[in-house]
Amino acid sequence: MGQSEQYVRLVDHVSLRQLEQPCVYDRRRDELYELNQEGFAALTRCRGHLTLAEVGLEPEFQRVCLEEGLLALSERPWPRPLSLGPAPTPSLRYLELQVTWRCNLACGHCYLGPAQAVDLPLEQIAALVREFEAMGGLRLMLSGGEPLLHPRWSEINAILAALPLRRVLLTNGLLLRGSVLAELHCEEVQISLDGAQAGHDRLRGPGSFAGALAAAQAVRDSGRDLSIATMVHAGNLDQFEELEELVRGLGAIEWGIDAPSLSGRLADHPGLAVSPAQAAQAMAHAFGGAFHGHGGGMACGLHLATVAANGLVAQCGFYLDQPLGRAGEGLWTCWERRRPLALAQLTPCAQCAAVEDCGGGCRFRASDPLGPDLVMCALHGVEPVRIGKEKP
Repeated sequence: MGQSEQYVRLVDHVSLRQLEQPCVYDRRRDELYELNQEGFAALTRCRGHLTLAEVGLEPEFQRVCLEEGLLALSERPWPRPLSLGPAPTPSLRYLELQVTWRCNLACGHCYLGPAQAVDLPLEQIAALVREFEAMGGLRLMLSGGEPLLHPRWSEINAILAALPLRRVLLTNGLLLRGSVLAELHCEEVQISLDGAQAGHDRLRGPGSFAGALAAAQAVRDSGRDLSIATMVHAGNLDQFEELEELVRGLGAIEWGIDAPSLSGRLADHPGLAVSPAQAAQAMAHAFGGAFHGHGGGMACGLHLATVAANGLVAQCGFYLDQPLGRAGEGLWTCWERRRPLALAQLTPCAQCAAVEDCGGGCRFRASDPLGPDLVMCALHGVEPVRIGKEKP
């Protein structure tokens, strides 16, 4: 049987999405490919019920799709349903579920403050992830607290099994052992490493570094993608050369480095805070992949929402005091209340040569609701013009 006579369909880890532009998304690689309308229409026919000849892909487009592993061929029909519903504008691409506020650590920088026995109900989690997928979602991030402490974690993990989204677990790693890791239905695990041993343990408690490092190595050995998150603080400023060697040696696909905002527990540990220049010097070591920030002339969080363990929906976890609504109202209903901030509204960022790269930085960390994020100014080497009063 020739290739053109074989049945063709999108592989299981690839989905079509009608975002601002029609796209095809490979969740294993975390790659989003923009399509024209003709290419999108052609791929909607790749559902395993037609042959390659019957689908009629443009030859070069067909070659690329096959080489990239987006399409698979079979000598027999193997139908696959496709979810092709429209997305809201702006599209909601990234959803963080804080499934619990329970935690087994008391990190000095945690913006959520003390741990609480508050859990997002299992039924609500199931409804949210279904709606998120139907809205064209791409990445589902399970966080906390420590998400593995949710009393019904095994059932949450079962929900994830057949979910056509990129599933990312954000964890301190201390509970990620044995069957918990072996049975985990996530393509990616993000482990927090907040310095070499002394720096990490200063922030997260004695012995936590060894546990986090062992978890990172176990994730790597399991074949899942490993990403590392690091918070800059006064106790790790001299450790970034050593930490970079460690992170790269672990084979991490991404190293996200951020500077803390003065909220939650950090307000009780001001000695951990760093200057914008110090933060920028450390953040220059970051590398990698996922991006949940600005775009299209709009400021940060354009495509991101957070659902907290108490059911509040917000533009991100820092804005739980300004919620968009409650999860019980439905994700789409809450998202429609989102009012993205245009870069042109930021003063004086709108006139800055770096604004398109910077995207106005973190709006919560900024010195004024419409002013500059001084950390990002330092990172991009620009001198900020301060307006109003800085946050205490």
